[in-house]
Amino acid sequence: MKSITYTLSSTIPAPIDKVFAVLTDPYRMAQWLPAARAVEASGPLHKGSRFRVLFDTRDTELEVVDFNPPTVFGWVERIGRRHWQTFFRLEFAGGSTRLNVQQVWTPPSWFAWLRVKLSPHRNVPGRLDSMVQNLRTTLAR
Repeated sequence: MKSITYTLSSTIPAPIDKVFAVLTDPYRMAQWLPAARAVEASGPLHKGSRFRVLFDTRDTELEVVDFNPPTVFGWVERIGRRHWQTFFRLEFAGGSTRLNVQQVWTPPSWFAWLRVKLSPHRNVPGRLDSMVQNLRTTLAR
Protein backbone atom coordinates (compact mmCIF):
# COMPACT_ATOMS: atom_id res chain seq x y z
CA MET A 1 0.00 0.00 0.00
CA LYS A 2 1.07 3.57 -0.66
CA SER A 3 2.46 5.63 2.23
CA ILE A 4 0.50 8.53 3.71
CA THR A 5 2.55 11.62 4.56
CA TYR A 6 1.62 14.47 6.91
CA THR A 7 3.84 17.59 6.97
CA LEU A 8 3.89 20.73 9.09
CA SER A 9 6.24 23.67 8.52
CA SER A 10 6.81 26.37 11.09
CA THR A 11 9.36 28.88 12.34
CA ILE A 12 10.74 28.47 15.86
CA PRO A 13 12.13 31.64 17.50
CA ALA A 14 15.38 30.01 18.64
CA PRO A 15 18.79 29.21 17.08
CA ILE A 16 19.07 25.97 15.13
CA ASP A 17 21.61 24.41 17.53
CA LYS A 18 19.33 24.98 20.52
CA VAL A 19 16.27 23.56 18.71
CA PHE A 20 18.22 20.46 17.62
CA ALA A 21 19.57 19.96 21.16
CA VAL A 22 16.06 19.99 22.67
CA LEU A 23 14.65 17.71 19.95
CA THR A 24 17.35 15.09 20.47
CA ASP A 25 17.68 15.19 24.26
CA PRO A 26 15.77 12.12 25.48
CA TYR A 27 15.42 13.65 28.93
CA ARG A 28 13.56 16.68 27.52
CA MET A 29 11.39 14.88 24.95
CA ALA A 30 8.51 14.34 27.36
CA GLN A 31 8.26 18.14 27.61
CA TRP A 32 7.35 18.58 23.92
CA LEU A 33 6.10 15.19 22.70
CA PRO A 34 2.29 15.21 23.05
CA ALA A 35 0.89 12.81 25.69
CA ALA A 36 4.38 11.59 26.67
CA ARG A 37 4.81 10.92 30.39
CA ALA A 38 8.46 9.85 30.27
CA VAL A 39 11.29 8.87 27.94
CA GLU A 40 13.84 6.18 28.77
CA ALA A 41 17.18 6.05 26.97
CA SER A 42 20.57 4.53 27.75
CA GLY A 43 22.41 7.73 26.80
CA PRO A 44 22.61 10.42 24.13
CA LEU A 45 20.82 9.65 20.88
CA HIS A 46 22.61 8.79 17.65
CA LYS A 47 21.73 6.90 14.49
CA GLY A 48 20.77 3.34 15.44
CA SER A 49 20.00 4.06 19.09
CA ARG A 50 16.67 2.96 20.55
CA PHE A 51 14.65 4.63 23.24
CA ARG A 52 11.32 4.05 24.93
CA VAL A 53 8.49 6.55 25.24
CA LEU A 54 5.76 6.10 27.84
CA PHE A 55 2.58 7.77 26.64
CA ASP A 56 -0.70 8.21 28.51
CA THR A 57 -2.32 5.27 26.72
CA ARG A 58 0.60 3.22 25.35
CA ASP A 59 4.32 2.54 25.42
CA THR A 60 6.48 2.44 22.34
CA GLU A 61 10.05 1.82 21.30
CA LEU A 62 11.62 4.16 18.76
CA GLU A 63 14.79 3.74 16.72
CA VAL A 64 16.75 6.72 15.43
CA VAL A 65 17.10 6.22 11.65
CA ASP A 66 18.27 9.68 10.62
CA PHE A 67 20.66 11.84 12.63
CA ASN A 68 22.71 14.67 11.13
CA PRO A 69 23.29 17.53 13.61
CA PRO A 70 22.02 20.22 13.55
CA THR A 71 19.64 19.74 10.63
CA VAL A 72 18.11 16.23 10.54
CA PHE A 73 16.57 13.92 13.13
CA GLY A 74 14.21 11.04 12.49
CA TRP A 75 12.85 7.88 14.07
CA VAL A 76 10.77 4.85 13.24
CA GLU A 77 8.42 3.20 15.71
CA ARG A 78 9.50 -0.42 16.30
CA ILE A 79 6.99 -1.30 19.05
CA GLY A 80 3.61 0.37 19.36
CA ARG A 81 2.41 2.16 16.23
CA ARG A 82 4.49 0.14 13.82
CA HIS A 83 4.86 1.48 10.28
CA TRP A 84 5.04 5.12 11.51
CA GLN A 85 8.09 7.32 10.91
CA THR A 86 8.73 10.86 12.16
CA PHE A 87 11.30 13.24 10.67
CA PHE A 88 12.48 16.71 11.67
CA ARG A 89 14.30 18.95 9.18
CA LEU A 90 15.79 22.18 10.51
CA GLU A 91 17.05 25.14 8.49
CA PHE A 92 18.86 28.28 9.58
CA ALA A 93 16.54 31.32 9.45
CA GLY A 94 18.52 34.19 10.94
CA GLY A 95 18.10 34.02 14.73
CA SER A 96 15.23 31.56 14.24
CA THR A 97 14.88 28.03 12.89
CA ARG A 98 12.68 26.85 10.05
CA LEU A 99 11.25 23.49 11.16
CA ASN A 100 9.60 20.87 8.97
CA VAL A 101 8.00 17.95 10.80
CA GLN A 102 6.87 14.99 8.76
CA GLN A 103 5.09 11.81 9.77
CA VAL A 104 4.91 8.96 7.29
CA TRP A 105 2.66 5.94 7.69
CA THR A 106 2.68 2.88 5.49
CA PRO A 107 -0.56 1.02 6.12
CA PRO A 108 0.00 -2.74 6.34
CA SER A 109 -3.45 -3.38 4.86
CA TRP A 110 -6.52 -1.69 3.43
CA PHE A 111 -8.39 -2.47 6.65
CA ALA A 112 -5.69 -0.72 8.72
CA TRP A 113 -5.91 2.34 6.46
CA LEU A 114 -9.70 2.47 6.86
CA ARG A 115 -9.51 2.03 10.65
CA VAL A 116 -7.07 4.95 10.99
CA LYS A 117 -9.04 7.20 8.64
CA LEU A 118 -12.26 6.63 10.58
CA SER A 119 -10.70 6.91 14.06
CA PRO A 120 -11.39 10.36 15.60
CA HIS A 121 -8.34 10.22 17.92
CA ARG A 122 -5.93 9.89 14.98
CA ASN A 123 -5.73 13.62 14.31
CA VAL A 124 -2.18 13.65 12.96
CA PRO A 125 -2.15 17.32 11.83
CA GLY A 126 -3.37 18.34 15.30
CA ARG A 127 -0.72 16.17 16.96
CA LEU A 128 2.02 17.73 14.81
CA ASP A 129 0.78 21.22 15.69
CA SER A 130 0.76 20.33 19.41
CA MET A 131 4.30 19.00 19.06
CA VAL A 132 5.53 22.29 17.57
CA GLN A 133 3.67 24.43 20.14
CA ASN A 134 5.09 22.31 23.00
CA LEU A 135 8.57 22.66 21.48
CA ARG A 136 8.18 26.47 21.41
CA THR A 137 7.13 26.44 25.08
CA THR A 138 10.03 24.18 26.07
CA LEU A 139 12.54 26.40 24.29
CA ALA A 140 11.14 29.55 25.92
CA ARG A 141 11.88 28.20 29.43
